[in-house]
Amino acid sequence: MEQTTVTRRTLLRTAALTATTLATPFVRSVAAAGEVVPSGKMVLAWHTNIAPRWLDPQQHDGGATGDNFLNALQDALIKNFREKLYDHLALAEHFEFAEDARSATFRLRAGLKFHNGDPVTPADVRWSYEHYHGAWAKVLHDKTDGVEVSDDRTVRFHFKESFLDFPRLLGTANVCGAGWVVPAKYYQQVGQDGFVQKPVGTGPYRLVAQQPGTKLEFEAFDGYYRPVHVKNFTIVSVEDPATRVAMLERGEADIIYFIPGEMVARVQSNPNIILAPVVSGNWWLAFPGFQDPKNPFHDKRVREAVSLAIDRDAMNQAECAGLGRVDGNWINDDVEYALDWPKWPRDVAKAKKLMAEAGYPNGFTYDWLTPAPPYYSRGERILSQLQSTLGIRGKMQTLERAVYQKRQQGGMKEWPGVNILLTGARIGASWANWYESEIKCGGMLAADKFCVPELDAKYDQYLASDKPAERKALAEEIQREIVENYYFVPVFRHAFMNGIGPRIKAAKWQDVFPSFKSTGYAYPWEDIELKS
Repeated sequence: MEQTTVTRRTLLRTAALTATTLATPFVRSVAAAGEVVPSGKMVLAWHTNIAPRWLDPQQHDGGATGDNFLNALQDALIKNFREKLYDHLALAEHFEFAEDARSATFRLRAGLKFHNGDPVTPADVRWSYEHYHGAWAKVLHDKTDGVEVSDDRTVRFHFKESFLDFPRLLGTANVCGAGWVVPAKYYQQVGQDGFVQKPVGTGPYRLVAQQPGTKLEFEAFDGYYRPVHVKNFTIVSVEDPATRVAMLERGEADIIYFIPGEMVARVQSNPNIILAPVVSGNWWLAFPGFQDPKNPFHDKRVREAVSLAIDRDAMNQAECAGLGRVDGNWINDDVEYALDWPKWPRDVAKAKKLMAEAGYPNGFTYDWLTPAPPYYSRGERILSQLQSTLGIRGKMQTLERAVYQKRQQGGMKEWPGVNILLTGARIGASWANWYESEIKCGGMLAADKFCVPELDAKYDQYLASDKPAERKALAEEIQREIVENYYFVPVFRHAFMNGIGPRIKAAKWQDVFPSFKSTGYAYPWEDIELKS
């Protein structure tokens, strides 16, 4: 359905990788798709509570969770889509990125409308970008000289200097929401709180009803530019994994997310269910406030001992039936400039020696270990391993996902005492997206919990550079310092274990999760079909 024209026969992603100091010129165009009459109903059993702000791209937190919802309700100028990592033409039918990377021009498809019937205009694109306040907002605004509306379908971004990262930032759903276009007039009328209650988008589905936190009811949008196969789409929050699996078995859900390790065999033995082991985000341990000399995790030897004590292979086997991957970095190896790092050893004897040298031969007590919801069994394994091997004793704290994310953004005031976080992420495009969100001083999910000014100074050099070789060297140097100093302790890259029911038309799990190179979720939603 897509026709593409590329000057000099290059892809846009080459702009950030080229050996010259200039971006590669790029032009893309796309034709409209044919028509399909949507029918039937599909149910997704979501594995946590549902935060209404995930329906608003203006509040993007720089993590992966929201892109599951954005790709149903909203749409972007360009986006990650199936095998395309960020440069698939969506609301834009044509895109040009200047050779010097100092401007980018988008031409909108003809006849685009929001779900409320208002036309999608370049003015909406400009307003969405200029008022965006989520992840990466400061960098985008600082580097942008202006947004020009050239005509009724064309918008051009002008940058103060070469901005090689712009396409990757704008086009990756689990990184940034600045390229996701909201209706400016409506957003200003209802405000941010009103928008999340009754969001309006341009995506394949429009929201017709919601029970905040628990249920979203969508209906196919007949004005979408691509065919939408399923008429009604429901996302329901089901936090208990056994209930999710039972719903799939009974036909009450068609897709479920997150099957825990102990239930994988049950799903695999059912001939009517397809297991989807999507190798997705990395997981790591972090120590909020480790910069404080009074915090026992301030001592590098303690952090290294923690790394030596945990059993990563056992975690992968128990939680993901061995289908995940034990790697050495906390950043996925499938993004630009990710540093390949060898698997970390397990050496309990050396860990005990380091603890004794640090003054904790019998361990110590900390307040809380908090795993990212709802992955509580992973937290229990870490809690048990640290106590049994090193005498590092604490209690586990369980939070709802929305509360956890909000506290992450709140910084140290939200994490009093001595804490360990077991967190994970699946962030696309570039290593910088992980750094910007998760560890940078003032980052969207980092706040002031892990601030290392020396690293930020090098990161600023990275952002300012337009030389790919220099950027790559700085990126690897920063990542090396993080892992060698155990600021973060990588655990493993998990398989996001999902299930596909018999009503879904699929021969293999990749048919339902075709964007697995950039996300763990099942979009593009409009492409999923039900059996006759």
